[in-house]
Amino acid sequence: MSSIRTARYLDVLALPHVPLTFGSALVGRSAYALVLLPLLYAVSEATGSIALAGVAVAVYGATASLLAPLRAWFIDRHGARRVLAILILVFGGAIAGLAVASLTAAPGALLITLAGLAGAFAPPLGPTMRVAWGRLTPDGELLRKALSLDAVIEELLYLAGPAAAGLALAVIAPGTALLVPAGFVLIGGLLFVSTSTVGSMAPQDRSVPRQDRGRSLLFDARFIAILLPVLVAGAVSGTISVAVPVVLAEHGGAAAAGIALGLFAGGSALGGLLYGALSVPGSAVRQLVALAGALLVSASLIAAATGFLAVSVVLAVAGLFFSPIMIVSYVAAHAAGGRYQQNAATTWVNTGHNIGAAAGSAIAGVLVQATGAPTAVVGICAAAAVIVLVAAALARLTGPIDTVRA
Repeated sequence: MSSIRTARYLDVLALPHVPLTFGSALVGRSAYALVLLPLLYAVSEATGSIALAGVAVAVYGATASLLAPLRAWFIDRHGARRVLAILILVFGGAIAGLAVASLTAAPGALLITLAGLAGAFAPPLGPTMRVAWGRLTPDGELLRKALSLDAVIEELLYLAGPAAAGLALAVIAPGTALLVPAGFVLIGGLLFVSTSTVGSMAPQDRSVPRQDRGRSLLFDARFIAILLPVLVAGAVSGTISVAVPVVLAEHGGAAAAGIALGLFAGGSALGGLLYGALSVPGSAVRQLVALAGALLVSASLIAAATGFLAVSVVLAVAGLFFSPIMIVSYVAAHAAGGRYQQNAATTWVNTGHNIGAAAGSAIAGVLVQATGAPTAVVGICAAAAVIVLVAAALARLTGPIDTVRA
């Protein structure tokens, strides 16, 4: 094994139990990158209504995101193996049920109900894997490198997943395509649950007094200081997904927008790799404030960029700061979660990003319509900068999250 200073990503993958644990988790997590496009087309084809298909996707996304903290609480409370197994079986069964129901032209109400059931029971394989990294890595530097690798590969999954789903839909029916993510989550998820690493995530000791388990992390100002930059990163992601197609409407249209947004994801993956390879000084909040500030400054340049090439360069540069924000937040979440709230901490990071992305998309849509894309981007970035300053102030008043320990 290399020393901590010369540790490589390959050293992380060579750690005991990592190949099986991480590999099986990735198989299960790939289901999420594959499910949305077939779900949309399956409901649309079965009902003949794109509106009902949109509702099904929205219900799936809403239940998956809004109930994520509750699922994490159950895992922390009752143990990962038992709860994850139930979630995996119900989620996989609901997606398979959706597949069969769409192929038999079932009513829209049934399809929407199954979509909502799938979202409600979506197993948090990503957050649980990030908790598992804390058990698989022997030191903090290797943990940071492992979380960097995890974030980059997840970014690539969500970049390649829709493309793979689109290719599958060209040759098979949408309902049949839904059986693929159902199979992936059942095979990969159950194999992940069977690993010794997940088995070590035992239920909370009921003999420990409730006050010793800690109150909700949302009441901890230090943890909020970590979540706010994540919220900002999500808002930027949601904003550019709405603004960039408008900016490039007369410079290549949808194809150009797709390539430009893909470069943002590519820049994010590269940024994650670079961050994991570097030794970055400073507390988690200081790093997050600096990274979020750089993300906002670079993203705001979209307002001044004209043409496909300029917008693409701006997005690629902005993407460099996105994954590092998530990585630093996950590392800090390990400290914040302590012994009893590990899954809750990492899940709140994901939820914070999702809330920011949804809010950014919604606000950007309104502002782009009212003021135009450049003004909308600058306005949202300016408001987000205030949120970053609030995070810095909270950390200054309460102390860094790095001091929170089990």
